[in-house]
Amino acid sequence: MAGKSSITQPATRHGTNKLTKNDLADLEWTNRIPECPTYYPSEHEFDHPSVYLQKIAPEASKYGMCKIVSPIAASNPPAFVLMKEKRDFKFETNLQPLRLSKWNEKDAITFSMSGRKYTYEEFEALANKTFFSRFHCSGGLPSSCVEKEFWHEMMHGKKGKVEYGINVEGSAFSCDPDDRLGTSKWNLKNFSRLLQSPLRLVDMEIPGITDPMLYIGMLFSMFAWHVEDHYLYSINYNHSGASKTWYGVPGYAASQFEKIVLQHVYCNKILTKHGEDGAFRFLAQKTTMFPPNVMLQHDVEVYKAVQNPGEFIITFPRAYHAGFSHGFNCGEAVNFANDEWFPLGAAASRRYALLRMMPLIPYEEILCKEAMFVYKSSRVRSSKNKPEDKASYNAIVQPFLHLMQFYMTYLLQQKSSRNLQRSSNTSGLVICRICHRDCYVAYLLCKYCFSHPICLFHDIAPHTCICGRFYSIFKRNDIFELEEAAKSFQQEKKCNETFSLSSIFSCYRNECIKHLEDHPWHEENSVRGTANSPGAASKPKTKIADCIKHSVENKTRMLHWRNYGLPSVKGTNRPEIVYNLRKRKSN
Repeated sequence: MAGKSSITQPATRHGTNKLTKNDLADLEWTNRIPECPTYYPSEHEFDHPSVYLQKIAPEASKYGMCKIVSPIAASNPPAFVLMKEKRDFKFETNLQPLRLSKWNEKDAITFSMSGRKYTYEEFEALANKTFFSRFHCSGGLPSSCVEKEFWHEMMHGKKGKVEYGINVEGSAFSCDPDDRLGTSKWNLKNFSRLLQSPLRLVDMEIPGITDPMLYIGMLFSMFAWHVEDHYLYSINYNHSGASKTWYGVPGYAASQFEKIVLQHVYCNKILTKHGEDGAFRFLAQKTTMFPPNVMLQHDVEVYKAVQNPGEFIITFPRAYHAGFSHGFNCGEAVNFANDEWFPLGAAASRRYALLRMMPLIPYEEILCKEAMFVYKSSRVRSSKNKPEDKASYNAIVQPFLHLMQFYMTYLLQQKSSRNLQRSSNTSGLVICRICHRDCYVAYLLCKYCFSHPICLFHDIAPHTCICGRFYSIFKRNDIFELEEAAKSFQQEKKCNETFSLSSIFSCYRNECIKHLEDHPWHEENSVRGTANSPGAASKPKTKIADCIKHSVENKTRMLHWRNYGLPSVKGTNRPEIVYNLRKRKSN
């Protein structure tokens, strides 16, 4: 579509704020979006958030998000916490235009223009005045009515604006020891650093990721379509005020979502300038808002939720989501992760490096630290911290093995190189100057001019710095411990494969015995003999041995091929292959 978005803006209406029948018909799609699941944990279940989230994840993750109703309430409201526990609390708002964008660079800038600074009470008064001027009431409207009014304003609006206090550092959870919600494990100030969360290993404080942020909104304040940084989980709590409407797309449909946005939302100018990655680049700026019926029109699953005060919203990895407020409210959000996140974190890191986007968390460092934790705890059988879930164990070990195999192979290849000198370094966050990948295990650096480091994922030829001297390989002091852990995981993996193969052999043996019991040899008449011929009694055992031997040879061959690659044509037994093909065809 030449230079235009496929989302067209209908003709404007004048002189009224009420929806007409035609407008309602155009917005009928809002009733066709199904709701995501809502969960009501007991107080006992609520005491163990990691266990409870792992319990509901298999079902809830299919929707991209879910709602959790807290069984306990906060004793101190956010107004009290922010005004009494925090002195001189003020926040700055962003201006958001109430219209559908044409999706060019100017729209991305004007979407987040700075507003004014407010105290909590000042912004609440402004938000309530704005709500009354539109609806001539103080609240209590059905969520479906507010939803239709929001999208009607977005599609018809021209000059309307709202203010939204986004990314406000701080928390509205009370420090009062008598506040039950504040002392619970669902206090978002501590949620990302719970024992089961890999983000506990991040040494620095990252607002919004390891530490929560506040989102203080008014009527139609919106959070645009986005996916969480590094494909992390997110948790959002509505402290007080009006509700929020959320829209979510499951993580498995993220590629479809990006493709639809690329083809049917953004204009060709953006596509020409940014290429195929234009959609992800612009979505990462969190300035893209469009109605979810675009996904419905192209058969992409989308769900919604209405979050009331006292309720949590959980978004799952790589699940795109967006939404808006129904009036004045105060929300709080933070990211978190679990063991199953590591493969997705690896995919996000590769994508960040491909697009040369600056990472917000040191994924490589988190992975290595978590793997070493598993390695050390697995050597102590009584340790309660050893992952009991095999899926969680594999989710940590597999990415770690892939990472260490790369480094060990690279360093082994460069061991005999005279150009690349080697030295050690202490711990610290190092970012590659080319792709911005975090280099935790090793990297290249000129130790004379100390130019910006380069990760080992780049083929630098020649291996010389701009100053003319050779690069040095800087490695961690504990790299040998990382290699030892990787070798241990690899050996354990081979042992598990051998054990699995033995189980297969045993299963085949039992099947052979059962087959012979169902088809006794004395019923067969062949030139090899009958049941009364000499040596007939030993033939069933011989047949069992032949079956087991044949099965073992096949499985051993398959295991060999998987480890060392498929054999060449000259190495195959062609007559046997032809015979097997004919046999399958006849069957």
